[in-house]
Amino acid sequence: MKRRIFFGSAPIFVLILAMGAYAILLFTKLGTRVDVILRENFRSVLAGQQMKEAAERMDSALFFSLVGEEERGRRLYAQNLPVFKEGLKTELGNITLPGEDKLAGDLRRLHDEYTARAEEFWQTTDLGERRSMYFGEILPTFTQIKDTAQEIISINQDAMVKADRDARDLSARSTRYMILASALGMAAAIFFAVRLQKAILHPIQALIAVSRELGEGKLDQVVPVESRDELGQLADAFNKMATKLRSYRQVTSDQILQARQMTEITLSAFPDPIFAFSPDGRITFTNPAANRLQRNLASSGAELPSSVLAQVEQLFKGAPDYLPESLEKAIVVRVNDQEKFLLPRVIGMRDEADRLFGAAAVLQDVTRFRLLDDVKSNLVSTVSHELKTPLTSVRMGLHLLLEERIGTLNAKQTELLLAAREESERLLKMINDLLDIAKLESGRAGLLCENVEPRSLVQSAEDDMRPTVESRGLQFVAQIAPDLPPVFVDNRQIGHVFSNLISNAAMHSKPGDEIVVATNEQNGKVRFSVTDHGPGIPAEFQSRLFERFFRVPGSDPRGAGLGLAIAREIVTAHGGEIGVVSQSGQGSEFYFVLPPANERSIS
Repeated sequence: MKRRIFFGSAPIFVLILAMGAYAILLFTKLGTRVDVILRENFRSVLAGQQMKEAAERMDSALFFSLVGEEERGRRLYAQNLPVFKEGLKTELGNITLPGEDKLAGDLRRLHDEYTARAEEFWQTTDLGERRSMYFGEILPTFTQIKDTAQEIISINQDAMVKADRDARDLSARSTRYMILASALGMAAAIFFAVRLQKAILHPIQALIAVSRELGEGKLDQVVPVESRDELGQLADAFNKMATKLRSYRQVTSDQILQARQMTEITLSAFPDPIFAFSPDGRITFTNPAANRLQRNLASSGAELPSSVLAQVEQLFKGAPDYLPESLEKAIVVRVNDQEKFLLPRVIGMRDEADRLFGAAAVLQDVTRFRLLDDVKSNLVSTVSHELKTPLTSVRMGLHLLLEERIGTLNAKQTELLLAAREESERLLKMINDLLDIAKLESGRAGLLCENVEPRSLVQSAEDDMRPTVESRGLQFVAQIAPDLPPVFVDNRQIGHVFSNLISNAAMHSKPGDEIVVATNEQNGKVRFSVTDHGPGIPAEFQSRLFERFFRVPGSDPRGAGLGLAIAREIVTAHGGEIGVVSQSGQGSEFYFVLPPANERSIS
């Protein structure tokens, strides 16, 4: 390949060198011509003009003496005689043209005659004789001298004109030759460039075309090997790569087919319906359970629930996987005249670069669990309600005994009755909590919602809980951000949430600590929080704090573990979220977030 490029470019380099050499030769010739003009002819022209001017001044000097300016004439003659001799000497030493030596010799002879006659003229004192000498001998000789000098000037000027014309002719011829050479060079350069381009680009274009075919999955392509240079080696290596790709595709196709079969067998055995979606929302795969569900829905005139399709669409728009944990998120479908509860889970399918290429929707049948949950809730509600009546009678009896209306009590009896009354009160609170949870879960809580300012909610909580907080030696601090939008809530139920969170904070704080109740704006919603400076909650228990009957190990055993569960149910019923931020040994912040009134309306 290197030799091909070198030999393809060599003619252009040779042409450039030839043109450069010719240009150097041309410039040398032109320089020589100009040097000859300046060194030879121009010097003779200058010498001739010098002699003419000196002869004229010398003649003027003689004429001055005829008109009575003797001294001035002698001085002028003495000044210009050496100038004429110097010009004559220059001319005699710079004879370069034919006939110029004869003219120079005549000029020297005439000069000698002129100076001899001039000496005689200066020695003569008679004015008439001087006039006769000047007009009879000296003036004609001066005229010959001036004419001869002018002839020398003329032949040198003619020589200069001829040399200039020759230089112009040489320049014009050279220009034509250079234009012709440039045109030939350009044509040769284009010719060799096209040949070189074809020699290099043709194999590359063939390689590009085959590469595109390979990119489209056509691995049976072969690049023709037309030479043994680097391009030929590249084509050979490309063909070997294509051969290996064909082998690899065959092996990979077998593996993919086997994996697909295993996946289909596994999913076919899965009892829950599974739907696979492409990014454009089309269903690309269903297992037998999903096929049965679709047939049953179609027979009853129904379709796949829109909530599932909406979750799939949200996932493709960038939402996280939809993995609900509560049975309340289950959807109801009617299959064979029976209600079925399906808990949807939408999971994104991603490649190794975490790019989303599909989604899977699993509809877990939780009908049995939902029925069991309803039975449990009804049982808890029924049992709690049935226990509440006898427990009320027990409490009344304990109150009557403690009032000593039926007899005096000793100290031990009073102590036992007080303990019994405290336990009955705790049991009654637990039963009331269970009844509240049952009502909230069944939707029978009967929320009476209205637009309420966040400041009003915090101030109501402060008024209700300040005595409890201060009785434990704690300080109540309220922090309310300005310009918060109103929320659409049941004032009594939200007050129950505040009461529970503040009571827990007071229970786990030391005297002198602050309990901070704050509200502010968060992502367009209103955030309420209760912060204490207690021992904090270990991270491993924080995810279970809002479960029923859960208590952090080592906490007060008198609580039933229902307060936070009730708070969560109330906040959820208002369309909000509840959570905790805590670090062991650094206190805890329980918070709940509610949407503004203009985004939610509860009937």
